[in-house]
Amino acid sequence: MKRKLYAIIAFTIGLNVSAQDNHYSQFYANKIYLNPAFVGTAVCPRAILSFRDQWPGINGEYVSYTASYDQSIKGVGFGVLFNGDDAGRGVLKTNNFSVILSPKIKLNRNFILSYAVEAGVIQKHLDHVNLTFPDQFDVNGVIGGVPPELNSNLNVVKPDVSTGILLFSSFLYMGYSAHHIIRPNISLLGGDNKELIYTRHTVHIGGNIELPDPNSIKRRKGLSPKISPQIIIQNQGPAREINLGMYYKKNNFTSGIYYRNEDAFIVLFGIQTKKINFGFSYDITLSKLRNNTLGAVEISTAYKFNCRKPKRNQVKIDCPSF
Repeated sequence: MKRKLYAIIAFTIGLNVSAQDNHYSQFYANKIYLNPAFVGTAVCPRAILSFRDQWPGINGEYVSYTASYDQSIKGVGFGVLFNGDDAGRGVLKTNNFSVILSPKIKLNRNFILSYAVEAGVIQKHLDHVNLTFPDQFDVNGVIGGVPPELNSNLNVVKPDVSTGILLFSSFLYMGYSAHHIIRPNISLLGGDNKELIYTRHTVHIGGNIELPDPNSIKRRKGLSPKISPQIIIQNQGPAREINLGMYYKKNNFTSGIYYRNEDAFIVLFGIQTKKINFGFSYDITLSKLRNNTLGAVEISTAYKFNCRKPKRNQVKIDCPSF
């Protein structure tokens, strides 16, 4: 019954409203989702996977996931990104797939300007097999077929475009991104019904501050302990988020804490090796939802592929990372 209720609610609010994106707490494990201009900023090609259970207390009613790959080819970043979310255990699905190109401009020996264009498609699908609607019942209580408007509009696919810009070095980065700039209509109903996706605006700034370390070898190799303060501001229609936080990294271990205004405290833990990164985070909900939803759990992993050392004139500098 709960499954049916959530899917019906999710479906009916799509009559004449605007949609919003799901969000992630491991912002810099999901760099490309945050800002497409991060594509191609790593020294070597990388693949990233992440999974988020938004409301564990409701037993998998709302989960989201991403998969991405990016690399730099002669100073131009190339990447692909898949993002999906399932509501009602897959009854209502929204998927995005996009390709990203991100040229780089070397401003001086320390700073690089990156800009990006992201183009793809967004799909919304309703699986109505296990749903029952009020107009399926007759006077005798007999269940009939699915409403006719659903039979022809269970799936919608629309083009989607995003963009971003990023100024970065090995110790500082700041950027802006705009997602869904053409505001695709993903309503499952035809006619004049609209479910336009709000454009998601993001401004972010962060960096690495190296702490004193008596070990001179670690200092030369850039392995001294670091703290990474972060500010991320997002606006999408009526929804506004301000995320303030900080990471602490020592050797291969990372920990961090964020505050999302009037919503949650976020605690993060990560392990980094030469080839693989792993991250875990938990949202401690501060709103009235905390008693029923049990916060949110997020897991990410990244794999770094082998590559040749960059040439002297090749624009490749590692961005600070989680």
